Amino acid sequence: MNQVIRLFRCILPVVALSVLLLANIPAQAQRGSITFAQVNVPGSASTELDGINNQGEIVGFFVDQSGKQHGVVDQGGVFTQLDFPNATATKTVGINGLGDVVGAFTDSSGVQHGLFREFGKFTQLDFPGATATQALGINDEREIVGSFADTSGHIHSFLESLGVFTQFDFPGGTNTISYGINDYGEIAGSFVDATGIQHAFRKQGGTFTEINPPGSVTSVVFGLNLLGNLVGSFTDAAGNGHGFFDQAGSFLRVDFPGAASTDANGVNALGFFVGDFFDASGVEHGYIAVR
Repeated sequence: MNQVIRLFRCILPVVALSVLLLANIPAQAQRGSITFAQVNVPGSASTELDGINNQGEIVGFFVDQSGKQHGVVDQGGVFTQLDFPNATATKTVGINGLGDVVGAFTDSSGVQHGLFREFGKFTQLDFPGATATQALGINDEREIVGSFADTSGHIHSFLESLGVFTQFDFPGGTNTISYGINDYGEIAGSFVDATGIQHAFRKQGGTFTEINPPGSVTSVVFGLNLLGNLVGSFTDAAGNGHGFFDQAGSFLRVDFPGAASTDANGVNALGFFVGDFFDASGVEHGYIAVR
């Protein structure tokens, strides 16, 4: 599809959504140019938000008071719990503009599998021959990215399109994980270099680009949008964890006010992004933010 048409198809229907989201999200905290609102699944022990689409639907997962993990989708403040049938744990982390959801679940034998949810129906996803699989990102073409473990325990990235799985790895790196894919097919994630340091990357066609936010020791990209903006996390030299928002190589550090550490996990075309932070007591909370 022509890139200009794709971009306007994506953005024009949701211009009014920016007003709606701002009107319905109380500005609980402000840090520099970023307005944050804390989001917790009602009754949960912890909450993490991982993806947001251009309709403002948010996906993530939470832990209940008994310690069990569930997926969740937030549609305008209405939370719907998501559980893969007969799973002992479910996490949902990616959502596209069609409302399709991807993630992973653990079966009764303790094996992790990828999941895909379309029209309310779950499908199991496993990279052929893998011992574990996670589906982590999905675009409007229903192309899915994620990671899998081979029989030697090594971690690799995959792209699944029309039922065909393709493995790929950052050149010269190990433990390549892909967390997001946009409608142009650009992919982002992380890899580990020869010295054991984790770095973020972006993949455009066959070209890989390493991404290191200023002041970072380790980094990872968790999400990207149609404009090519990236969100992710990094650790600094003191070992502190921060989120970041990368717009064409201009990095904005993301720290939820008062948090011990912050992750930025998903971003939509309007620049709204979601993530998680840990408070001083070590409890994880979700948030939605806008620049």
